[in-house]
Amino acid sequence: MKVINLCPLPVGGMIGVVSGMNDQGLTVTINAGKSKFPLVAKTPISLVTREILQYASTIEEAIAIAKKREVFVSESIFVGSAKDKKAALIEVSPHNFGVYEVENGNQLVCSNHFQSAAYANDKKNQKHILESHSEYRYERMEELLDEEPKVTPQTAVDILRNKNGLDDKRIGYGNEKALNQMLAHHGIVFQPEDLMVWVSSNPYQLGEFVAYDLNEVFKNADENQKARPISIANKNIAPDPFLRTLAYRHYERYRALNSQITAALAAEEKIEPSVLSEFIAVNPDFWEVHFLVGQYYYENGLYKEALNAFETAKTKEVTTVPDLEAINTYIKKSKRKLK
Repeated sequence: MKVINLCPLPVGGMIGVVSGMNDQGLTVTINAGKSKFPLVAKTPISLVTREILQYASTIEEAIAIAKKREVFVSESIFVGSAKDKKAALIEVSPHNFGVYEVENGNQLVCSNHFQSAAYANDKKNQKHILESHSEYRYERMEELLDEEPKVTPQTAVDILRNKNGLDDKRIGYGNEKALNQMLAHHGIVFQPEDLMVWVSSNPYQLGEFVAYDLNEVFKNADENQKARPISIANKNIAPDPFLRTLAYRHYERYRALNSQITAALAAEEKIEPSVLSEFIAVNPDFWEVHFLVGQYYYENGLYKEALNAFETAKTKEVTTVPDLEAINTYIKKSKRKLK
């Protein structure tokens, strides 16, 4: 069986798969679930997915391979199958195994929590759904998919690039509640029955999505094992127009200022008021901007300014329950200091 590993994971002599497709039109991608820190060595999930691509041509075969491997992290393996004309989630963890399929629908949505019956009473998974940003992104995907009568490669890319929250709310660039968190390693769109794939280019899935016809890739691989896949330029998906906006330039400035302010906080160094003002101005909808400014004010004894910053942060779309708890703790501490 021939395999194209669109995003390899090479580590010290091993090569695993993060996302890829084989010549049978079977695809795999992985989404991390909530795990404890591993203390015992078992099979790396990227090797499980590589084995699936090497030896499976159907979802049933993929499930059989995953079931026989012990893993040390929790992961959703999203499997698409041209032969089965459907997709399924194989949900693996060190102590459990489940499969999730949609029986009465034509779309399967996955973020970073488990959905199969095997995890219905799993306390770690339930806590992750309640406290993390996974459920929020799941609902945002459903919302965007409901707006599309038919999903094409272009609309799939548009969804991957979406930077807003539920109901198209502005939640700040870089917020992990967004589908495009402006930090992802790569984005990928598969069309299994046609053996077509689109792979993102820099930056942040906003660059051109490059099209590859894997029929040609696999054919050329027989002739020359060292041949590089040739893209199909006329099927590429254009870069996001957002790259040409002032908002994008502001986001890049935000990233630079974020590093500067975080380092200054750790080193207990002074920050010019103009820097703090600019930091807020370039990404005003993001809760973490106001939280970091509040931390700086608090650590420097400016408790009124700190309280204002923390209360502003709380009005934004805060990423997780622990983040909200941290804001509330600082608000209480600031109020006590002002008494």
